[in-house]
Amino acid sequence: MDENENRSVASFLKEAEVKVVWREEDKTKVGRGMIVHDDDIFVHLSGEKGTVIVNKRDIIAIKQ
Repeated sequence: MDENENRSVASFLKEAEVKVVWREEDKTKVGRGMIVHDDDIFVHLSGEKGTVIVNKRDIIAIKQ
């Protein structure tokens, strides 16, 4: 297993404002903010409107 495979998304994008696009019930959703935590299944995005927890399988794109 490569060492880079064990790193989290939050470690790569720490202290950076990002835009996350994901699908939810046949709709495309967009969130803007900072990724504060992630694990094997979820990404926690915190922005001006609050915090959203998104399943990694549903993420379409993350843009910095």
